Amino acid sequence: MSTPPSSPPLLPRAQQELRVVPTESKIIPYFTMHFARLALLLSSFIPCSSVASTSRSRRKPIIVDTDIFSDVDDVGSLAVANVLHNYGLADLRGVVVNTNSKYGALATSVVNTYFGNGHIPIGALRPLTDETFFDTYSFVLGEYAGRVASNWPRSLEDCSATPTPVELYRSILSAAEDRSVTLISLGFLTNLAALLDSPGDESSHVGGSSLDGSALVSAKVKELVVMGGRYPSGWEFNFAGHDPASARRVANGWPRDVPVTYSGFELGADVFSGEGLAHSAPPDSPVLAAYQWYVGRCSTTRESWDPITMLYGILGVEGSHDKLGIGKLFAYANEFGYNDVAADGTNSWVNDSSVSNQHWLKFADGVTNTSVAALLTQFFSRGPLDKSCST
Repeated sequence: MSTPPSSPPLLPRAQQELRVVPTESKIIPYFTMHFARLALLLSSFIPCSSVASTSRSRRKPIIVDTDIFSDVDDVGSLAVANVLHNYGLADLRGVVVNTNSKYGALATSVVNTYFGNGHIPIGALRPLTDETFFDTYSFVLGEYAGRVASNWPRSLEDCSATPTPVELYRSILSAAEDRSVTLISLGFLTNLAALLDSPGDESSHVGGSSLDGSALVSAKVKELVVMGGRYPSGWEFNFAGHDPASARRVANGWPRDVPVTYSGFELGADVFSGEGLAHSAPPDSPVLAAYQWYVGRCSTTRESWDPITMLYGILGVEGSHDKLGIGKLFAYANEFGYNDVAADGTNSWVNDSSVSNQHWLKFADGVTNTSVAALLTQFFSRGPLDKSCST
């Protein structure tokens, strides 16, 4: 998460409050009987010829908007997206980056390329910088984006050759079927605010649209899924830490006919995924390396804000019992109302019975933090040859 050199340093989400993060040896996996199968998720899939051959029309089209740079959970999220893309459940149509460092887009390309999806387009925010992450708050967390970008193969060679996030958003949405695309926001809302404010294309060239940004969203977006805010109210980094004006623009100005689901800070703060990745992931995995470099001290355990949001964004509240054996993981914590973001980025839920298509998430009954953590770790552990669910 980058700022100009004259700006105060930005802190990762975990540093918003003092907390003790469990070490590898202190996390004791525990599962209720109902969800014990989650720990064995990827070793007990149904025979996957039916999943791997899923037609594109049955995949969920998604665009991921990530702040990959100063927290490694974005890498975990991209791993989840790529694995479910390879399994035929997601159609990852593009990734846009909402931080300015060139290493964000390059690291994204590494992850996509590793999973065999280097062709997926990436949009990089301008101006591009050479900034690398340095933890000036706790002096514990390590830089990973530049290291991953410099030491793994990637399809993207030059970030300056990428479209801007708004250009990529408009191109993908213009070509999509109506009300078909799910947008998954995992960081600052800078790109989404710019999309809403974008004008229609002046000409009807291929890939363009005469609709302005707000109208294009109304026409093409099925749901917006946002990792941001605290619920029912509070301060959270993605909204208030860097670009509160954009957070307010999106939350308060999003077209009311397009559903929005929020995954709050509180949902992922106590879900510690990535435990034991050194033993379960392929040794050449950039996901493994990113977690090792970022967390440090021989640990790969990290909070799970973004991977949880990605999991909901693709599987929804009903899960994927028929294809993956995953039952219902999430539930909506409210029946009605909407999110209101103030000028300083703090948010509060407004109870309004006239609005029924905005929600914030909680875990479904019986789902534990440790069961979700184990499930996410299984996704992080997959390799590029895992194109089907069988092991």
